[in-house]
Amino acid sequence: MNATHTNYQPTQEDQDQDQNKYLLFRLGGELYGTPLMAVREVCEFQKVKPIPQTVNSFLGVINIRGEIVGVIDLRVRLGYSQTESKTLAMMVFGTEEGALGAVADSLEGVAKINHQEIDTKPRIESRIPIKYILGVGKFRDHLVTLIDLKEVLEKEEVTNIRNVTKKAA
Repeated sequence: MNATHTNYQPTQEDQDQDQNKYLLFRLGGELYGTPLMAVREVCEFQKVKPIPQTVNSFLGVINIRGEIVGVIDLRVRLGYSQTESKTLAMMVFGTEEGALGAVADSLEGVAKINHQEIDTKPRIESRIPIKYILGVGKFRDHLVTLIDLKEVLEKEEVTNIRNVTKKAA
């Protein structure tokens, strides 16, 4: 391929393969995944500037290359305890209101999980609202709860967090 060629268009096969990839992470010892294409970037956890009078899962704001980004603690949001951990990691994802960081206990890597290996209507009772759950996938010898990070916060909460983030900038 010519190095100056810039009109590369991903094939349907490329797109399908990307749709089968999930970023795996742990919360409270449990394995979760989210579509890789929904994650803008992964970064090390950094000190968060707290903002008072916000929802309990909102940790505050951070600066990522000049952009002020709100940070939520997925552990708290999904009902796990907020334990001290040296391996905290953060996923940054986009919402209609802008970027938002989500803290997890640790990141496990990227996994390819084919559609036929995902139960999209699992019969489970969970403390996690069912609207967050995309399904339960099989990866190697593990079951992975697949969640939609964009749905983890109600739209009103995301808007409120974004407004707080803008004021902190």
